[in-house]
Amino acid sequence: MHSLISIAMCSYNGERFIKEQIDSILEQTYMNFELIIVDDGSKDNTIKIIKEYQSKDSRIKLFQNEKNLGFVKNFEKAISLCNGEFIALADQDDIWKKNKLEVFLKNINENMLIYSDAILIDEHSKETGNQLIRPDGNLVKGKCNKSFIFYNCVSGNTLMFKKELVKDIIPIPKDVTFHDIWIAFLASTNGTITFTDESMTYYRRYNEQVTKNVKKDYKSIRDRLNKKQNSYLLHAENLVNYCKAFRNVKNIDEDLKEILDIFIEHYSHYKEGYFNFKMKACLIKYKNELLAIKREKTRDRYINRYSSKNKLLKLFFYSI
Repeated sequence: MHSLISIAMCSYNGERFIKEQIDSILEQTYMNFELIIVDDGSKDNTIKIIKEYQSKDSRIKLFQNEKNLGFVKNFEKAISLCNGEFIALADQDDIWKKNKLEVFLKNINENMLIYSDAILIDEHSKETGNQLIRPDGNLVKGKCNKSFIFYNCVSGNTLMFKKELVKDIIPIPKDVTFHDIWIAFLASTNGTITFTDESMTYYRRYNEQVTKNVKKDYKSIRDRLNKKQNSYLLHAENLVNYCKAFRNVKNIDEDLKEILDIFIEHYSHYKEGYFNFKMKACLIKYKNELLAIKREKTRDRYINRYSSKNKLLKLFFYSI
């Protein structure tokens, strides 16, 4: 008997692209799957489109929220509704390669999670010539949870994990702003993760995306500096929230506990802009694991940037 794979998709006003995504899923070479779609209160024709597909394919199951949950809690709900031995996440506006599930199932082996890079496409489904992570960053594998403190290379729309991880994923802590980094951290804490060299997802970028960066509109140099500093402060706040959530996870090792405690203390006082020798020592000691995502040649640059006297940069080398 072939393993059942559950595909958890969240939808919200997705009429523009959802057909392409559903088509790419229904055309998978691996056929034993269920498609769980949880709609978060769409006001356009998304529901109508999904129901048209549902009438033709019993593998599609639609759930409609009575109130808007937001994309993190919506994915949490979608995951909780999955029945398969494996669970893959899908965004409403991407496109999958036809053999994605087959390749993932073949290569996950004893790992808790498998993922890949993604090929960037535009609103017209045209490739932009770039990938989501590489070559500016690396993909990681193994028991590598320290790598997810500063940066996440595991995009939710590219991953598949074993159902046994669900009990740890849910509930997603309220201060965790992205579900994928939470899932990747847990998978690489409770087991190991791996990836395929081939990108298996076409990741669409366009202006209306929820996770797209806000347009940079600066009125003056001072305004730009203020907005930059506010951005750094927001990153510091988010980092503290992630570290606190990670700190509460069972089975983390003593080294990671020490790192998280140092980071929580340091970034909780980031606004004061003091130099923390304990923090610098931590970065130097664990840099190969903490900065494993970035290319080798960039590591010293990040440490040096941390050591700069520039108030905006000296304490915060993690910026996007």
